[in-house]
Amino acid sequence: MTEVPAQTLPCAHRRALLAGLGGLSAAALLAACGDGDATAKAPAATSPAPAQSSAPAKTTVADTAQVPVGGGIVANGVLITQPVSGTFKVFDAACPHKGILVTAPQNGIAVCPAHQSKFSIADGSKIDGPTPTGLKLLKSEVDGTSIVRLPD
Repeated sequence: MTEVPAQTLPCAHRRALLAGLGGLSAAALLAACGDGDATAKAPAATSPAPAQSSAPAKTTVADTAQVPVGGGIVANGVLITQPVSGTFKVFDAACPHKGILVTAPQNGIAVCPAHQSKFSIADGSKIDGPTPTGLKLLKSEVDGTSIVRLPD
């Protein structure tokens, strides 16, 4: 068994002393940052906030005047269509094939620009292309002149 030379022991004590002084310095600095009022109390408890509904709120997605009859628009990740006058549909605009947003419809058809999948604006069904399914219909309603997406 080898002995540790005596001169290495003071070095270890110096490290411990310096580490302790560093901790004291940090504590003093934090104490100096306080507001100085040691008698301050925590704010009084208040009554709990009313419970909020976990269901998301209705979201206005477009104004009825923005959506052409026989066509539609893409806004905020949704496709809003008006296949016939006064009938509005809201679909998830992400193509089921790769998640790319479809373009605004022309001639009653929405197209995915990535792989040319085509969808009917009347019901979101697949017309052509590599997509496995049609577009997902979202719950919606017309409130005055606003087209509103409803929570799922």
